[in-house]
Amino acid sequence: MDKLVVKRYAEALFDAAVEMDKLSEFGEQINFVSDVFSDNEELTAIFEHPKLTKADKKNMLDELFKEKVSVEILNLCYIMVDKGRNKYIKYVSEEYNKLSNRKLGIVEAKAITAIPMTDEEKEHLQTTLSNKLNKKIILTNSIDESVVGGVLVEVEGKIIDGSIKGKLHELYKSLNNMNLTKE
Repeated sequence: MDKLVVKRYAEALFDAAVEMDKLSEFGEQINFVSDVFSDNEELTAIFEHPKLTKADKKNMLDELFKEKVSVEILNLCYIMVDKGRNKYIKYVSEEYNKLSNRKLGIVEAKAITAIPMTDEEKEHLQTTLSNKLNKKIILTNSIDESVVGGVLVEVEGKIIDGSIKGKLHELYKSLNNMNLTKE
């Protein structure tokens, strides 16, 4: 993947969205297009077939999205097809979401737990993080059985370790660093 190319497409879409005051609308639509291809491997394989012409690909885009997304999103897809970069749509969508979230003061965080969190636990942690960071947090939960208990939170490139494993490791380190003396 060419990160610079992806960034340019995402920034162009983002700039247009800001100018047109359609930040969330464009976000939903680019995510929709990305999800259609991500969720359907057969469609992606057909769309990426080397014998399929650019005109055929644009016709497919029309059939799939013309009534469901704005002209701007469809035009972006056309441009990406013309430049042979249609396989980057997922990454453009992800980069667009980052730009949009930054503009809206939204931070994505991931809670890593041994078992799935309940909705109430996720909401509580999301609220706590939002209050602590003074930003709106969007929290996702992933499962890693090695966490044992508690939660690891990844937010803004930092890890907050509230896991039992982490606490035991800290206890182990402090016990190893203790100097024992005789009385």
